Amino acid sequence: MNNIHDCKILNYQIDFENSKIEIIALSDHDKLVRILFEDFLAFHFENQIPNSILLDIVEGEIASFVLENKELLNKGKAYDWPMDYCHVDEIVHHIQKNSYQYYKIRSSYGLNGWVLSRNVTVDE
Repeated sequence: MNNIHDCKILNYQIDFENSKIEIIALSDHDKLVRILFEDFLAFHFENQIPNSILLDIVEGEIASFVLENKELLNKGKAYDWPMDYCHVDEIVHHIQKNSYQYYKIRSSYGLNGWVLSRNVTVDE
């Protein structure tokens, strides 16, 4: 996803009903870039500030998802987030069985986070 490097996030929208997350960003060539995560299971964003600059979106390993988000998963468990489960292995099984991917959003400034979704597309 090289065409998102140095893009400034203008806005993002989370559509729970249709299970989509759309990020609109502006490239350093003043072109609008649309990043669309479809059929998401869960997401987590940090450092949401104006003028966030994207560095990259990379696909991570599901095993690293659990390790990198252990504290967050423990906090969310009591609230059935990201799903109702007893053991973390159940989350991993659900993610793998349903073909979810772990997309890590990295920025050089501002918004960082991740999305578990089945698909992501980037359009200019």
